[in-house]
Amino acid sequence: MNSRLLTSRTRALAKFLLASLSAASLTACMVGPDFVRPTSKIQDQYKKTEQTEFTDAIKSSNDKLLNPVTWWTGFKDPTLNELLKRAASDNLTLQRAALRIYQARAQLGVADATLLPTVALGGTANQLNQPTPLTQMFNTSPITTTNAALVQANWEIDFWGKYRRGIQSTLSSYVSTVATYYAADVSLAAEVANTYINIRNYDLLLDVAKTNLALQAESLRIADSRFKNGATSQLDLSQAQSQYEQTKSQIPILISSLKKSHYAMSILLGETPDFYEKTYGQRKGTLMVPPELNVGIPHDLLRRRPDVLEAEFLASAQSALIGVNVANLYPSFSLSGYFGLQTITPGNSTQPSLFNWDNKTTSITGGFTFPLFYRGAIVEQIRVQDAVFQQSILNYQNLVLNAQKEVEDALIVISTTRSSSADLVKAVTAAQSAADLALQRYKGGQTDYNSVILAQQQLLQVQNTLVQTDSNTLLGYVSAFKALGGGWSGDMAIPQLPTAMISQMEERTDWGKVLMNTSDPRLVQPSETNQ
Repeated sequence: MNSRLLTSRTRALAKFLLASLSAASLTACMVGPDFVRPTSKIQDQYKKTEQTEFTDAIKSSNDKLLNPVTWWTGFKDPTLNELLKRAASDNLTLQRAALRIYQARAQLGVADATLLPTVALGGTANQLNQPTPLTQMFNTSPITTTNAALVQANWEIDFWGKYRRGIQSTLSSYVSTVATYYAADVSLAAEVANTYINIRNYDLLLDVAKTNLALQAESLRIADSRFKNGATSQLDLSQAQSQYEQTKSQIPILISSLKKSHYAMSILLGETPDFYEKTYGQRKGTLMVPPELNVGIPHDLLRRRPDVLEAEFLASAQSALIGVNVANLYPSFSLSGYFGLQTITPGNSTQPSLFNWDNKTTSITGGFTFPLFYRGAIVEQIRVQDAVFQQSILNYQNLVLNAQKEVEDALIVISTTRSSSADLVKAVTAAQSAADLALQRYKGGQTDYNSVILAQQQLLQVQNTLVQTDSNTLLGYVSAFKALGGGWSGDMAIPQLPTAMISQMEERTDWGKVLMNTSDPRLVQPSETNQ
């Protein structure tokens, strides 16, 4: 009879749980706002650069997007291609960004579990010594022994969507973490390219300085010879000596800047500071201006820039947190219970075996809680989350505006520096001719040394300006590629960690197959970023 009664209770408990679960899944709602991508101000087209006296027309296309993955091949420099490949695989900052994805993935697993009941197996053994007048009267043992082995379950029904909103928030944070990685990848590619261009810039500035130093050394020799022969004064010799020493003093500064760029590149490659000079120090660059720049239209930035996608999903995560807090205003419903075996042995009775079906016991409890005096604080917390959400919307909108500005900035830099470069090429030719003529006239005694100084100083200045302007043009293209989301294909796959790192992590912790699995259907797919 007892066995049938317990079996009946167990079945009733199971039916009740199933019915509750079905009712919750069918009728439960999710309070709080549903996220929609914020509207942004976007211009129709980028301003087209035109050929004028002071600007150069850039060959570009608004109908095409740039090659998203290998934009750097347009510079036609094999060394740059190799550096970018190495940085993508070995840069430590990028690897940290990849690890944060696996961290966020694990946190999503924790959030997913909030929808499920917590089930635990427990056991107790208790002995109570409580003498009473009856035990003393009948001289019986006052000891009562209780043993139990129970499976206990607790479950809060997610009737108002508190936990589902929490999962939404964690999922959006997870996606934003993946976007953060690809944003870091885009920034890394640009930083490597910029550093490499600066290295080549310092190489050329050193060549210019050394060439001019040799020219000024010859001028100093002529001034010294003329002074010794009484053809000129000490003033000319002192001026020549001063000019030579000033130019020479600039070379150590350029060497210092070049070395620091070498060290910076080595760190970007995940290596020690001396790595770049030892491996690539003897190579000469072949950087060329890319033949064309496919800019697309400004609206493309919403799907081409991972940092814009990152900001969108951070806003989505914050929106879901509003719902989490709104749910706290409503009553929460919970179920708890246990099923197991239990024996209670009074006095000196022989303890029966615990593991006997006749010793089974069950319990089920339903309950609810409803906030009364704390509701004001909950409302204030909702307001806090809503204010943070509004800030994330503004952050997204501002990022979209800045993204358009960055493209326009890069385009005008390219246009103006290319125009300046064409003028400076002519200026260098004229300055070289003036410097040669001034030196010849000085040798012939037709002018003083001041003319030589002015001509050679102008030559050095114009040559330096041309080198820097050409570098600024290349840097402008890098800025344009970065602003357009270059280096990212729209793929949201989880990056593969280095094999050595995976081995270290698996040796410490049971990661299962997670570290080897780089796909996740919950992530935004490339086709979805195009919407």
